[in-house]
Amino acid sequence: MLRISCTLIVTMLVVGVCGAQWLSGDKIRLEVGDHTLFHSPVTLVYKDPVPEGTIFVVGADSEKSFRATIRGGEFVFVPDIVAAGSTHTYLVKRIAPARAPLVDIKKQEGRDVLEVRIEDKLLTAYYYSNDQKKPYLWPLNAEGGVTVTRDWPMGEKMTTQDHPHQKSFWTAYGNVNGADCWTEGENSGYQHSDDVTFGSGDAYGWIYAKNTWQDKEHKSVLSEEREYRFYTTGSADPNGWIEAKKTVQKQEQNPTVTQFADFRARGRLIDVTVKLTAAYGDALFKDTKEGGLVGFRIRDDITEKAGQGIITNAGGGKGMAACWGKPSEWCDYSGAIEGTGMRGVAVFDHPDNFRHPTCWHVRDYGLMGANCFGLAAFTNGAQNGDHTLKSGESLTFRYRIYVHSGNAEDAKVADRYADYAKPPRAEWAK
Repeated sequence: MLRISCTLIVTMLVVGVCGAQWLSGDKIRLEVGDHTLFHSPVTLVYKDPVPEGTIFVVGADSEKSFRATIRGGEFVFVPDIVAAGSTHTYLVKRIAPARAPLVDIKKQEGRDVLEVRIEDKLLTAYYYSNDQKKPYLWPLNAEGGVTVTRDWPMGEKMTTQDHPHQKSFWTAYGNVNGADCWTEGENSGYQHSDDVTFGSGDAYGWIYAKNTWQDKEHKSVLSEEREYRFYTTGSADPNGWIEAKKTVQKQEQNPTVTQFADFRARGRLIDVTVKLTAAYGDALFKDTKEGGLVGFRIRDDITEKAGQGIITNAGGGKGMAACWGKPSEWCDYSGAIEGTGMRGVAVFDHPDNFRHPTCWHVRDYGLMGANCFGLAAFTNGAQNGDHTLKSGESLTFRYRIYVHSGNAEDAKVADRYADYAKPPRAEWAK
């Protein structure tokens, strides 16, 4: 009996010691294509049980480490800068007990609001109370903690009070079987929040929502599943931050990057997945410009109309006249915030999306929405964008949101789109 007890004690001590140390794991081989990766998520298939503790991916050559998130059969990590045409090997290691997550999502007490913080800095919050017409994200913060979306009507008015339905960042469409889930007047419909789940993580945290789109009489017309992934950026250790900072300074000859936290916040990534299902019979998406399967309203002082904003698309178009209604792989809205500098938001349309590249409902007063259905409105009647989802059918749309410092050129939006559209090859190595 004494021998068994001693054995148990020794075993517990050994497990405790091992759990506090680095544990060797598998290897990952990463092959980068013809463009340099910059804080681009890398995803591998992972079928094994999720281990306890915090998972790190460590460069075999640089020894920089990046935290990983394992969820839903996927292993995800976000390296900082990986040169074009290079091949790298990473070691997967685990440390226990788990450290505090880098991306922390928590529900506000007594409210249907989820706050999203990256390294304890507020990125955004998801508002999903059914006392409102539809859910939305607000604010959407960039480097320096400044919001790049309009605060009104949720917060304080800056200069404008038009289009009260354009609440910071949202998903909506203006005519599904006649139901208007875009505006928020007496005759508009609703996006009812049925269920919302969320989780914190290291490579990313997430919010997953099930919504029912309804007409003005609350008759259901469409089922929606929506997921947001909020990524961290950069290395998981101070040495990695320093090396990444030096690399950027060398590449961009930009000596103004002086703070690790600011460097890591220069580009925030949010992946949005919207799955629409005709769960209540056929669902007709009627051609209208009033839509954005992802949409946002830029803050008043950096709109084109205010004289500070620059609208840019993938084809090199500049300004509303060149970008409104035009198909493009991405569209960007940037401007100079007084006392802060240039900040902007780009939206990437995934190559697998229906009618890629999408058209853009983008306005000089600050609206931008990805709209693949409003073709007649955008082509002066030359095309028709009506589309019917037959009963039981689904359409899935994917977008990446890039909140950045600088304008579209400074932030290398075209390169960041290439990261998204043509991700690097990653595989488990022996």
